[in-house]
Amino acid sequence: MNTRFNVIELVLILGVTVGTLMLAILLDFSLVVAILPGLTLLTFIAKKNGFTYKGLVMSSWTGVKRNKNIAWLLAFIGVILPTWFLSGTINDLNQLFLSFVSPEYFFVITFLIAAVMSLIIGSAVGCLSIVGVPIIATAETLGLPIALVGGALVSGAFVGDRTSPLSSSFQLLSFSVELDVRTHFRTILPTMLIASGITAAIFLVLDFVVEKPSVDSTAIVSNIEAGSLIVSLIPPLVLLLMILLGKNMKLCFSSSIATAAVILLIRGVSVSEWTTSMIFGIESFGGLVGMISFILFILIVGAYCQIIEDTGMIQPYIHRFFTDQTSLTKNTMQTIGVAAGVSLISPNQSFPILLTGRSLFPHWSLHLKKEHLARVLSDTTVVYAGLVPWSLLAILCSTIIQVPVLQYAPFAFFLWISMFVTLAFSMVPGTSRDMSNDYEERMHG
Repeated sequence: MNTRFNVIELVLILGVTVGTLMLAILLDFSLVVAILPGLTLLTFIAKKNGFTYKGLVMSSWTGVKRNKNIAWLLAFIGVILPTWFLSGTINDLNQLFLSFVSPEYFFVITFLIAAVMSLIIGSAVGCLSIVGVPIIATAETLGLPIALVGGALVSGAFVGDRTSPLSSSFQLLSFSVELDVRTHFRTILPTMLIASGITAAIFLVLDFVVEKPSVDSTAIVSNIEAGSLIVSLIPPLVLLLMILLGKNMKLCFSSSIATAAVILLIRGVSVSEWTTSMIFGIESFGGLVGMISFILFILIVGAYCQIIEDTGMIQPYIHRFFTDQTSLTKNTMQTIGVAAGVSLISPNQSFPILLTGRSLFPHWSLHLKKEHLARVLSDTTVVYAGLVPWSLLAILCSTIIQVPVLQYAPFAFFLWISMFVTLAFSMVPGTSRDMSNDYEERMHG
């Protein structure tokens, strides 16, 4: 496969893009400003290589439209958190978690709660919206390290995001590697169980190692009223029910916001106070205005990724990288590297899933097995989206739990462990031999 882009141009585009985004994260300036040099350079070099401005504009508009639902979701998150706060939902959920979650085992319980919730609803964003906010508030009340709790939450949220058949990333990857849902689930389940077990063990050890303030959680929740708690549970339960029913995420969040708005009005919060908080934020929740920069960034990222996809600047180099036809271990290591590289320059989750899945599918399906490609990508491409600071999904997770990506990322153990587990899985002698035999059968069949 030929490409119009030479290696120098490719390195220059990606280097400028990733470099300025990293600089923005480190120096804390706007991601919108940071991605513009990369987008400008990409447009200039694409035009130099024969693509028209009209075509590039059309690609950009297609990318913007693709990301509009994520932009809407960010707007809804900006509105729902101040609404939950004013309606008393966050405070009462905080007290509820304090009554059930033992401070002695807070980290491992947090991971397990998030993992179970994400498996049920199939969404990292939905999971963190329901349990992330109250658990973070509880951790703050108990004086626990917020970055560590954030890592436990994100780790659990991605267990279901990669594994649940209800997850969009699960369905997208299943489509990309041409596996039916049942086969795809059976394929990716073993490494999930291993990685989850190791992650839970790490958080359990940290529960014993990390020094925690002495707090009597029963005293904190002694004044909670059952009636008030039941009412406060309605907004997150509405969100959970709507997600389980498979409704559009905008409808899910709108229903929860409307329910919380009714509750806060009943509890005496004025419309003007709610409107002001919803727009400008309250406490640590930034409101709609606080989301504007993220929304603009997401839309620009959509344009950037679509231009990369439509110009085909990366795919040919991926094909040249894979030359070994028999070693499962070597191909797994190469796929892990490609997945990391593509994820770094793809600030959303769907683009790297589609790019790596469709680009590597011919090689893996012919020489090895597409089932193993599905496993490797589930343990790399899908979860990497929670670690890249400019990834849309990482930004969403960070925004919901109010913990910066660079703070929670070192403690998101499930996301780091998964790639090592899948690599170790590929090194099992019997597995490698089976792959080699499968290739020989195809060649002699």
